[in-house]
Amino acid sequence: MRLSVRMLVAAVAVALCGSLSLTAAAADTRTTIVNAANGEVGQQETPPGSNCNPYGPCEAWCAHFATWTWRQAGIQIPNYGFTGDIYTWGQGKGRTHDGDTGMQPGDIVLYGTGPDDTDTSVHTGVVVAVGTDGRISTVEGNSGNEVRKHGPFDPQHAGNAGRPADIYAWVSAV
Repeated sequence: MRLSVRMLVAAVAVALCGSLSLTAAAADTRTTIVNAANGEVGQQETPPGSNCNPYGPCEAWCAHFATWTWRQAGIQIPNYGFTGDIYTWGQGKGRTHDGDTGMQPGDIVLYGTGPDDTDTSVHTGVVVAVGTDGRISTVEGNSGNEVRKHGPFDPQHAGNAGRPADIYAWVSAV
């Protein structure tokens, strides 16, 4: 009997330690993404208005920037130029969440009405903070031809808060 109790205690301890290290790894990933995004605030296109940027080719680059922040944290996501591709990638990994609540720092939010094309998936940003009231702050590439911080704003009314549209989905960093 005594041996069984010891084995049970040991199994619980191993399980807890494993879960703590997974939680710590997730926190590290999120912190790395947030630090990467915040560290780029003010980065501009060169020359201005050209869409030429350090995160990808000379084209609309908000998705290039968002996926770049994730790659800085070791997430193996392609350098997407289209925001809807982030949605589709996240679906394949079980990380896409439809709607406009529940995101955490490091997650990518998608603005528009859906992932179908550039008319429906219009912009993206990286969540860098979530307030106790649920308001979020984002860092977004290709926002006025540069990387800019926005917020805090209510994610359920992003379009009314000056973002290019409402949030239709978000993709979890972990």
